[in-house]
Amino acid sequence: MNILRLFHMRNVRRHNVLFAILIGAFSLVLTNSAFNILLPNIIEMYNISTTYGGWIIIIYLLAMTVTMPLTGSIVDLLGKKTTYLIGIGLYGLFSIVGGVLSHSVHVVMFVRFMHGVSAGLMIPLSLVLLFDIYKKEVRGKVTGVWGMLLTIAPAIGPTFGGLIIQYGSLAHLFWFNVPFAFISLFLCFKKIKGVRPARKKQIRVQHIIQMMIGIGSLCIGIQLVSNSDIPLWFTCVVILIGLYVLILFIKKDSAQKEPLIRFMLLKNRVYALSVIITAIQAAAIFGVIFIFPLLFQEIYGLSPTITGALFIPTAIFTSMFVWIGGNFLDTGKSIHFILLGVGLMIGSILMFVWVPQEVSLVFIIVMMSIRGVGIGLSNMTVITIGLNSLSNDYLHEGSALSNTIKRLVSSITMMALTGYYEIRWQMLQRMGESVLDSKWKALREECLILSGLMLLALLLVGLLIKERNNEDVKNRK
Repeated sequence: MNILRLFHMRNVRRHNVLFAILIGAFSLVLTNSAFNILLPNIIEMYNISTTYGGWIIIIYLLAMTVTMPLTGSIVDLLGKKTTYLIGIGLYGLFSIVGGVLSHSVHVVMFVRFMHGVSAGLMIPLSLVLLFDIYKKEVRGKVTGVWGMLLTIAPAIGPTFGGLIIQYGSLAHLFWFNVPFAFISLFLCFKKIKGVRPARKKQIRVQHIIQMMIGIGSLCIGIQLVSNSDIPLWFTCVVILIGLYVLILFIKKDSAQKEPLIRFMLLKNRVYALSVIITAIQAAAIFGVIFIFPLLFQEIYGLSPTITGALFIPTAIFTSMFVWIGGNFLDTGKSIHFILLGVGLMIGSILMFVWVPQEVSLVFIIVMMSIRGVGIGLSNMTVITIGLNSLSNDYLHEGSALSNTIKRLVSSITMMALTGYYEIRWQMLQRMGESVLDSKWKALREECLILSGLMLLALLLVGLLIKERNNEDVKNRK
């Protein structure tokens, strides 16, 4: 089936839903991708430390991580359509708040938190709503279209964010997204069919509080590692408390007939492997979002606008190859191309460990393009394989669980990288190296760390391919 048949007139209603969902997701990704490259400028604008500035990115991820496990319960209470509309509505409302009060770093932090809450409701449901109306035979292509069009936002976001900081103000970034959010709200209200769920979960406030305390303590403890004013023993206690409460939550929640998070889904080996792989990929993707803007601006001396523009090749090639990967998946043939995708991601990050400070723009563009090819071939394909292994009744819970784990891992990775960077470059400076060389070395070490993480993902992809093939053999019997 080619793209012309996919968009045949008989499927107009389905494609209207696809368009309505994409408008909302586009708005969401646009703002986040714009913020992700502005860390150096935000630090200077509000006169804050790198660690504190990193929280403007981290708090978005943290809010998503806490909200996503609740999505299944909210869906069972209100339905998928209403839950998705609430997410879009909150996103538009707090974009207005950010536009009016962007002069306050505390308000910006709160707005980013609420945007994260919105994302926590929208991201798990966006693909699930599409899977509700498209059959398994075309989900790879639909995911390809979904992923391809959504990469337009990351292509525009960093460049637009750089232009805003260089020639405008942060308020304009918030106001720019308001019409997208409310157009999406209107279209989704009109186009998505509302269906009440057959089963409803019992909302257990105690479990929700345990989950929030566990995740919050773990993340705060990791962030405190970089604060020399806080005793190490206190930091360790906070982290251990977070781990203990999280383990307690998982144990108690899993014992319920209708758990808040359906961890039992991880018994499905294909789904479990897909979750682990995409979590590692998400850690690497968000890690690059932290490392590369600092590397490009503070080490290579590039402007915010050029830094933002350098993310365009990644977005373009991701959009092209996510479609290709989706087509490969729907053919039912070998999925070994995922190995190539992960390998290209590793190479595109690892090369920055060895390049000199006088690196050319051409080299950076080539590496960013290769990174896009790698993401396109591997990321969305692995997600689709995992969700396809679940029954339709558990798609929204499987998506919520997968995204929760990804965001938690991404949040922890971001906090670990910001803490490591702050501690490491200052340590190197005290050892006699210049500020520039100290920061450069710390960033190269972090590129090496991310490459090592992705190497683990490469090994797990091999296991995923084996398990997927075994599952196909069983289904044919």
